[in-house]
Amino acid sequence: MGNENAANLIDRILADAKNAADKALADAEASCLSIRASRDAEIEKRAEQFRKEREQQINVIKNGCRTRAELDGRKDTLRAKRALLDGVFADAYAKMLTLSSDKRTALFLSILKKEAKANDTVAPAKADRDAIAKAISDLPFSVKLSSQDADAEAGFVLFGDGYEKDCSMKAILRELRDAEETNVAKILFR
Repeated sequence: MGNENAANLIDRILADAKNAADKALADAEASCLSIRASRDAEIEKRAEQFRKEREQQINVIKNGCRTRAELDGRKDTLRAKRALLDGVFADAYAKMLTLSSDKRTALFLSILKKEAKANDTVAPAKADRDAIAKAISDLPFSVKLSSQDADAEAGFVLFGDGYEKDCSMKAILRELRDAEETNVAKILFR
């Protein structure tokens, strides 16, 4: 009986040890599962943060690209409008150069009436010497016609007491453009 009690005791000790080992193993596995679940949740949380940050950065880049593209588009449109305006005024200048002699004389007479004073000197462009001489003869006051030609394709330069006025066709058109460019643009780009 002594051996049997010892065998039972050993069996019970072994059974208790096996149960304790099984419990420790089950606890360790449960702890591992809990740690694994916690780790997976943390990874998912960080992954979600990274996705949000990535989306924000992508949106910043997209918005920047969109803004730059819109600005480039506006610049291109403005360049095209500027080129069209330049073309309109270049055509106007070309048409001014082809005015008949009578129309040129009338134009120069109106400019002289507005800009000249008695005893001023008018230096005409070589091409407009005759038209300007005729306009001078129709003025209600006296101005002198210079024997020297103005350095201009068309029109004249007016010399007075301490001043010089560029009344060339280019200067006239430049002044007209400064005054009317906005109105011309409104008509062209409604």
